[in-house]
Amino acid sequence: MGNDGIPRRRLLQAGVTLTAGGLALAACGGGGANTSPGTTTKSKGGKPKHGGKLRIGTAFGGPTDTLDPGKAVSDADFYRAGALFDALCYYDPTFNVVNALATSMEPNSTATVWTVKLRSGVKWHDGKPLTSADVVYTLKRNAKLQLVGTVATAFIDFKNLKATDPLTVSIPLTLPQAQFNQYLAAPLYIVQEGATDFSHPIGTGAFEFVSWTPGQTSLFKKNPDYFVSGQPYVDELQITTIADATSRLNAVLAGQVDAGDQLTYQAAKQYRSSSSVQIVVSPPGSFIPFTMACDTPPFHDVRVRQAFRLLADRPALLNVAQEGFGEIGNDLAGKGLVDYDTGLAQHAQDVGRAKSLLKAAGKSGLTVTLNTSTVSPGMLEAATAFAQQAKAADVNVVLNNIPAADFYGAKYLHYPFGMSGWTAQPVEGFMAGALAKGAPFNETHWHNTKFDDVYLSACGALDPSKRQTLLDDAQKMLWDDGGYIIWGFTPYLDAMRNNVHYPPPTPANDLCGGVFREFWLA
Repeated sequence: MGNDGIPRRRLLQAGVTLTAGGLALAACGGGGANTSPGTTTKSKGGKPKHGGKLRIGTAFGGPTDTLDPGKAVSDADFYRAGALFDALCYYDPTFNVVNALATSMEPNSTATVWTVKLRSGVKWHDGKPLTSADVVYTLKRNAKLQLVGTVATAFIDFKNLKATDPLTVSIPLTLPQAQFNQYLAAPLYIVQEGATDFSHPIGTGAFEFVSWTPGQTSLFKKNPDYFVSGQPYVDELQITTIADATSRLNAVLAGQVDAGDQLTYQAAKQYRSSSSVQIVVSPPGSFIPFTMACDTPPFHDVRVRQAFRLLADRPALLNVAQEGFGEIGNDLAGKGLVDYDTGLAQHAQDVGRAKSLLKAAGKSGLTVTLNTSTVSPGMLEAATAFAQQAKAADVNVVLNNIPAADFYGAKYLHYPFGMSGWTAQPVEGFMAGALAKGAPFNETHWHNTKFDDVYLSACGALDPSKRQTLLDDAQKMLWDDGGYIIWGFTPYLDAMRNNVHYPPPTPANDLCGGVFREFWLA
């Protein structure tokens, strides 16, 4: 859900043009929710069985598909990369970091040097052992070519980066980063030293390459020497592009594929009580906020921004735009994830207070244009509903429905009043991408030196309680004065055959994060 061609998370993690331009500095961070009744929110139980072919249907794929994990952009690219390669670490469903190829990742006392210890005994698909030289090569390659992970590599002092022994890497930084391991999490996949040709990729992942046709289908087989004992459970993995959402669901229902991503809200609601298919719902994490440019009239006046937040009937927006899936937001990213401030009161609709604020700002009877689109599911519906709600305070919201292909074009980042789409973002990661000095996606034109100082202090704080206090202070500034109306969060909605067993869904991506090594077939 919420895909806008190249989702905002992908741009931040991949470090493509926009992110690379913001490296000066998007400083730190990385890439118990309520869901609708009658939906599946936990992995199916039972003892895993081995064997069979897992067939995945995905919305994504085209002539620009790649098997180079450093050049991955679409979800399908990342599905394949995650099957073939491994990262030093991963995020769990609440965005805590879990080690993978690394057994430990520790900062020094000033958070300026990180020491990474690698797992022994890991083999590449060609039988060679994984070594620290592979990690150093990957980091240097991705930085030089501006590939996945350049938000992380932007802070590495490459002159002093070194492999101190075959299983240890010393990573010096140019700025203190207490949570630098978040940057190194998947999808920064490690490639073999010297690798340049990925037409037949060699990884350490749970699956080995067999064949693929770009934009159509790819086939992988089980890696018998995978370092996670007993995994993968299936013998083969096939990923096929089925662009149309209805066709993808029908392929699951007909048994042509075992699982399909990017289910629509309407289809999920229709089939959530059906015995013919599993509707798998992740914790809510993605969001399609309204954005107010804090330096542009009328939103340069904080009273107008506060008033517009009070115009939003959040439960109604959730029902209209998302068929009731997900949960309401409180104008801050990262709800349900690490570092989120749960102590702030919930913003709720208060038309009387909104009218009072607008009157004090000299903006009674205000007319504004809201730039919206169909680029993300529920975006236009949310805009239409908000425009109706605003009438109660004598605010006239005129919708400018921009074609999906143009919405994130040259005018994006310049909308006085607009919308956007984000995948799940932990607090620090969202601040890095959207709010801190040098942020590549500063949609709300938020420029606040006090906020920047607090944020950067949080980045270097090794003490968890001090760091949380600083992040809470930063979130309070945004809750009071910021330019986002984050009214709700949406889950990923996937369809799976009844014999498919799967790991816990994650707000980070469809299909339980694409961790196909943990899927099994009854």
